[in-house]
Amino acid sequence: MSTPREKMHALIDSLSDSAAAELLPELRLLKLQAEARSERVSAPRDWPPSWFGSVEGSRPDLSEHIDDILGAEFGRRAQ
Repeated sequence: MSTPREKMHALIDSLSDSAAAELLPELRLLKLQAEARSERVSAPRDWPPSWFGSVEGSRPDLSEHIDDILGAEFGRRAQ
């Protein structure tokens, strides 16, 4: 039984040169996307992030107070 890699090689080998040339840019893009995903997953992240705790609240900012919070803040000018 052949592996997925061997199947892929056989499929690519069966393409004409012009068809393979048309696929090359897309294959390069897929490779770059896969590399970016693997870098994103393996990169260690600091916790908490630098912005964590950068805003002070005057009372518990819970979802139950969302109408009050939006009502008080909506339309205020930025300082």
